[in-house]
Amino acid sequence: MDKKKEVSQFSFSVDNCLGFIANRLVKAFLKLLDYKLENFNLTGAQFCVLTKLFEEEGLTQTQLAHRLYIESPTLVRTLDRLEEAGLIERRRVPSDRRAFHIFLTPKGRELQEVLLQKGSEVHNIAVKGLSEAEIAQLKDLLFQLWQNLENGTKEAKEEEKK
Repeated sequence: MDKKKEVSQFSFSVDNCLGFIANRLVKAFLKLLDYKLENFNLTGAQFCVLTKLFEEEGLTQTQLAHRLYIESPTLVRTLDRLEEAGLIERRRVPSDRRAFHIFLTPKGRELQEVLLQKGSEVHNIAVKGLSEAEIAQLKDLLFQLWQNLENGTKEAKEEEKK
């Protein structure tokens, strides 16, 4: 029987900290993605915005920021650059003059196939040597870590209120 054991003692060091390892992982993903996107004058952050818009066009800036787990001011700068490049357009929300819906332009839509291909290339490089089952397990484990941390933040905030 394979029972999960809770980790009782953890001797902290930066090198074996899962958060630090995850941070390095994200930086490595973005570094390779930035390299793959050089010919398109796009960054990894811009790639993330565009690929989310390929999935769900017409989101408000707030909705898009939530979906990408980024802060609104960070998103605004990225949207400014994408708009300057002619890849997206902002349309005012009639009921709220401060809000905008984000749409792809025809030029932005033209990039869908090639950007999804570049994303797949980076993903395939990252998972090289892993089986489908290992990839699924890794996703499950990372999701569990994320949920644990989200719950830990909520609990810490509740404790602070007491």
